[in-house]
Amino acid sequence: MKVKHILRTTCAAAALALVAASAHARDVKIVVGVPPGSGAHYGVDAFSADLAARTDGELKVRVYPASLLNLVQTFGGIKDGVVNGGYLVLNYFPSELPEAMLPIELAMLGKNPFAMAGAMSEYILTCEPCVAERLANNQVPLGNASTGSYAIIGTKPMTNKAELAGKKIRAAGGSWTRWAAAMGAVGVSLPGNEIFEAMSQGTIDGAFNAPSELSSIRLIDVASDVTVNMPGGTVHGLDVMSVNRDFWKSLSTEQRRAYMDAAALGNAATTWKFANDVAENLKLAKEKGINVHQASADMASLSDEAIAADLANIAKIATETHGIQDAEAKIQRFRDLVAKWEGLLPMDRDWSAEAVADVYRAEIFSKIDAASYGL
Repeated sequence: MKVKHILRTTCAAAALALVAASAHARDVKIVVGVPPGSGAHYGVDAFSADLAARTDGELKVRVYPASLLNLVQTFGGIKDGVVNGGYLVLNYFPSELPEAMLPIELAMLGKNPFAMAGAMSEYILTCEPCVAERLANNQVPLGNASTGSYAIIGTKPMTNKAELAGKKIRAAGGSWTRWAAAMGAVGVSLPGNEIFEAMSQGTIDGAFNAPSELSSIRLIDVASDVTVNMPGGTVHGLDVMSVNRDFWKSLSTEQRRAYMDAAALGNAATTWKFANDVAENLKLAKEKGINVHQASADMASLSDEAIAADLANIAKIATETHGIQDAEAKIQRFRDLVAKWEGLLPMDRDWSAEAVADVYRAEIFSKIDAASYGL
């Protein structure tokens, strides 16, 4: 009888513990508006596992596909609380986020994706107007990721100015649109999830994208040519970790601390995946018969001249287009951060996502007060 009583008591206690645990467990709804296999999915998966571990299962991520919200709709979806978080390409929202546009306009500084993600994250999270514009949209920023350096992926060879003349090329932002114009081409604004269809239908001749996108959005199935050493630059306004402000307020201080520490890995893993996929995708492209080109030295020099002229004009663009005050000082601050992060995360080392995340935590996230940030 005593044994039966002990068993009944033990089973009841275990059942109550399970009920209590499930009562405290909470889904974190995150939408990723690009196909599985992308850097964003990889980063969110790494973040999900880390967050569950850091909160002992109290916060569990549930990932929703692009059929719920696409890349453009995700901004409003986070703002309105349709989801708790989601993959944002900040370049798409210049009217809502003018302060964030300044470092984004400096895309052509991007050579080292780990450094660009670190510089962008530190810039945004320590820039009062940058944080304020996100809070005004009911969002809390939690750092950024970066693509690898941009190439030209097309349905025709585009290795010199004559081949570029008149070509319609998808451009992720102003820097690439202006570069295209300088080369006699036309930059076309188009969300990332529409590039494949536009190229396959001949609406555009190609896209400025990192070679990692050959597989992640299946451009490998429509491209015939890739030029790898121009135009260059990175999209470092990739935001995979930011959350709805109401959701953020509902978390405990300990949960917010865990979320930020896990977000460091989410940003690092997304960037690592994009960077790591470049060489692998170029190898796959060659195996499939896609022509992989290097622009000539003369063309590369012409490209560098156009980039230098554009960078010299960013303060004017930031002031006149985005209404930024003290643009010159902010540009210098971002340049200094890029230099700092290139020193912290040099490309001559074989980095893991976890090692990069450790640096992001030490230099950025550990210095943010979880008890007050974003509230």
